[in-house]
Amino acid sequence: MAKIQRLGRNSVTAAVAAAGEVSRDVPLPEGVVLRDEFELVIWRQFTHARLQGDWRDLDLVLLAKAVRVESDIRRHQILLDKSGPVVKNPRGTPIPNPLISIIDTLQRQQLAIIRSLSLAQTETDPRTKNAAGFAQTGFRNLIDGTDDLIAR
Repeated sequence: MAKIQRLGRNSVTAAVAAAGEVSRDVPLPEGVVLRDEFELVIWRQFTHARLQGDWRDLDLVLLAKAVRVESDIRRHQILLDKSGPVVKNPRGTPIPNPLISIIDTLQRQQLAIIRSLSLAQTETDPRTKNAAGFAQTGFRNLIDGTDDLIAR
């Protein structure tokens, strides 16, 4: 029985696939709605971790949850930065800012979601998929660094 050899991330075919998907954004799966433009920016940031073809709908649904949580973390972090790590309760006693606990809980939820994405059964090893995303980011940076004569 012939052994099927998987292409390495340094193969020409993998490089061509990464370069071909640089300009494409990963669409939201059916039924998933982001709350605002801020979450759409985070969505683009997170989906660049893999090539577009390597995302399954289940992965994207979980990723949308991680995006929502990331949005909440960033918003709460802004409030925490403004108010500081210590606030006063109604009696005037200094206490730890409750936002610290909220952010911690959100970060734990997000990490659990991200872990589940890495553990999902897929056709290829998630580490390989993530490496392809890194290659795609390299191509994106290369193209962004050149002039506007290159078709995107």
